[in-house]
Amino acid sequence: MGLLALRSVAVLTVLFALLFAVATLAMYLLEAPVWLAVVVAVVIMGLQYLISPWIIQLIFKIRWQRLEELPGYLRAFLEEQAAAHRIPVPRFGIIEDGNPNAFTFGHYPGDARIAITRGLLDMCDEEEVRAVVGHEIGHIVHWDFVIMTIASTIVLVLYYLYVFGRRASQRRGRSAGAAAAVALSAFLAYILAEYVALFLSRVREYYADRYSAETTGKPNALASALMKIAYGLARSGAAAGVTASEGDHETTQARLSPMRGFRTVGIFDPKMGASLALAAAGSYAGRTRTYDPEVMVKAMEWDLFNPWAFLCELHSSHPLPAKRMRALARVAEYMGQAPAFSFPNKPSESYWDEFLTDILVYYLPVLGLLGGVAAGVALMLPGMSEGNPHAALIAVGAALLGLGLGLAIRLRFMYPGGNFADDTVANLVSQVKVSAIRCVPARLQGTVIGRGIPGLYWSDDLVLEDGTGFMVLDYRQPLPLFEVLFGWLRAEKFIGQSVVATGWYRRFPRPFLEIWQFTTADGKTNTCWAWPLKKVGVGILVAAGLALLLAGLLLAA
Repeated sequence: MGLLALRSVAVLTVLFALLFAVATLAMYLLEAPVWLAVVVAVVIMGLQYLISPWIIQLIFKIRWQRLEELPGYLRAFLEEQAAAHRIPVPRFGIIEDGNPNAFTFGHYPGDARIAITRGLLDMCDEEEVRAVVGHEIGHIVHWDFVIMTIASTIVLVLYYLYVFGRRASQRRGRSAGAAAAVALSAFLAYILAEYVALFLSRVREYYADRYSAETTGKPNALASALMKIAYGLARSGAAAGVTASEGDHETTQARLSPMRGFRTVGIFDPKMGASLALAAAGSYAGRTRTYDPEVMVKAMEWDLFNPWAFLCELHSSHPLPAKRMRALARVAEYMGQAPAFSFPNKPSESYWDEFLTDILVYYLPVLGLLGGVAAGVALMLPGMSEGNPHAALIAVGAALLGLGLGLAIRLRFMYPGGNFADDTVANLVSQVKVSAIRCVPARLQGTVIGRGIPGLYWSDDLVLEDGTGFMVLDYRQPLPLFEVLFGWLRAEKFIGQSVVATGWYRRFPRPFLEIWQFTTADGKTNTCWAWPLKKVGVGILVAAGLALLLAGLLLAA
């Protein structure tokens, strides 16, 4: 059955790709009218919308529960909400994975389905589970499936208007100018619509949060659940005064088994996850239900104050977790309750200098290339023409050298040398001065409890728990094929093992440790070769540029 599902999803992926490609090419070559392109876009989105629930059920191995099999508090809550909104009780399923996760999907409220992971039940108490389920019910009763699909369809239609309007503008005739104006307007509207659709998705997340807070009467429960899901901070069993027996430990390990899903290629654009009604939260690995609010607030300062956070959220379908929790704190105050977390109104210091430095470092290769071109022109000897082969050597060599030096400096900044100090998840996530460019070299010791993307065979990243929280271990290799093979064939065997992971802690916006090496309890070390080979490639580029530049100068002398 697993092989059949895998093949089915793969075949559907190819069919959708062929349908989209052939339809677009045929209309383009046959100079189809713009209205036909719009119709085709709507039809394609309609087909995707119709079959997306089936695809989701193939990708994730969901064990559907009869209503009487659910815990009493959860069954009563589902029945109460369904009766209040006059809809059938949503079909409810559980995915066996230690990473807390919850999502809902379907076509309309009458056939909605909710799935949660075993990790959510293990790591959250009854009030928190009910709050998370309330959030998912909020998506159902607000018809978010339909609304976000319509929004995504409008974005696709605007893109088609741009493509075929541009094609029409190339024809001769009085309408060419009008078509060009339509194409330009459609392109600008398409870019704007992308961000508007993402903004709409974020707004609907806030409304689903508010729905949960109002129906349960406990906004702090959802805030606490979001904390566990998004950040995963919890004090260790010793710090919390919790001691587990050996039998309890074995039971917990069994419950933290990885979710068995189907490895698939991406049939859907991740940006369109909201339109396909797949709203997944993050991951959480702590085994206890206690946390230190002050530590949590420090972990959330990155979301609230780092300038990179704004850029991350601008391109995201979900608000950053800290902002959702701050909104829930305001709801709690409105309801006369003390908020679970007390958020600072302003940062303790400015982070714009680090942000601007990161931007400069990121674009150093471009600046180096432009500087190399300018230096090459300046180094050309008087009287040398552009067609002179010596001039070409100087120009190309200087450009490659400038590009290589820019890449070398950026690589050195992104992968600083020195010691990888022993650290903890709790301490790392409290670091605000980090980004995808700026990192903290660190070494973490803990247990691998799942995959970075729960339930997918192709997920090569791992999730580590160290007693203070969880951290995604980002596995990178020089070729994506090696990452796919690792995720498909090897990643699962590390789940449940104690490991020491060495790498670079980054955040954008999710905290993660980019792995350099990780060593298992039996002493075996696994190395990611992306960083060393980047250094080799940059060294070759610098050497080639320098050699061409010197050769050009010597020949021209």
